[in-house]
Amino acid sequence: MSNAAGSSASAAASQNVQERRLMGLSAFDRHQSLMKNAIKYYRAQLPPEQQTVKTDYDVLKEQYRFVRTAEDDSTDSWDVRMARRYYAKLFKEYAVADLSRYRESKVGLRWRTEREVVIGKGQFVCGAKGCDERRALASYEVNFAYKEAGERKQALVKVRVCPKHAMQLNHKQNQQLIKKRKQELQKERLEHKKRQKHSQKTSGSKSDHSSTSDDSPESH
Repeated sequence: MSNAAGSSASAAASQNVQERRLMGLSAFDRHQSLMKNAIKYYRAQLPPEQQTVKTDYDVLKEQYRFVRTAEDDSTDSWDVRMARRYYAKLFKEYAVADLSRYRESKVGLRWRTEREVVIGKGQFVCGAKGCDERRALASYEVNFAYKEAGERKQALVKVRVCPKHAMQLNHKQNQQLIKKRKQELQKERLEHKKRQKHSQKTSGSKSDHSSTSDDSPESH
């Protein structure tokens, strides 16, 4: 009995030490430590890929959904199971963005691959495709509208990017704000001109009235 209690206390103490060690690490170092353990202890448990006449690309093209639903997973066919495994590897915490056509207000989004999750792409590294910036990253929630399997869908996704790509990600909104501000400034200028004209007209009327009074003959 005492041995069991001692083992339990020892395990609890060990867990506390590990928790304190993890909490003492920086966010990125903690991420690396957790990823290392996940790969070491859980990767071997992943089920082996089954052989099939179809290629993985063929199956993914047929079965992949940006955001899967219970209805998508309602069948037990190998095609769907394979798509589900692939979907599970995409780690839907942050998305990777393709901003190459941002001027057209077109943004491509996808979930991160396992390798990208491990190296911190989209979390500790800018989530814009091809960018390795690690400084001054900020997270944005993007309402992503897309068409899939002939159906229009929407998903609220997170994108974490550097200042440069934040401007590109929000290009449409920024342009709208600039346009709105220009309209406001134009309106302010027009109102200012109207006030000036009104002021000049009022001032001119007072001046004319004063001159008329001064020029009138004195009464005897």
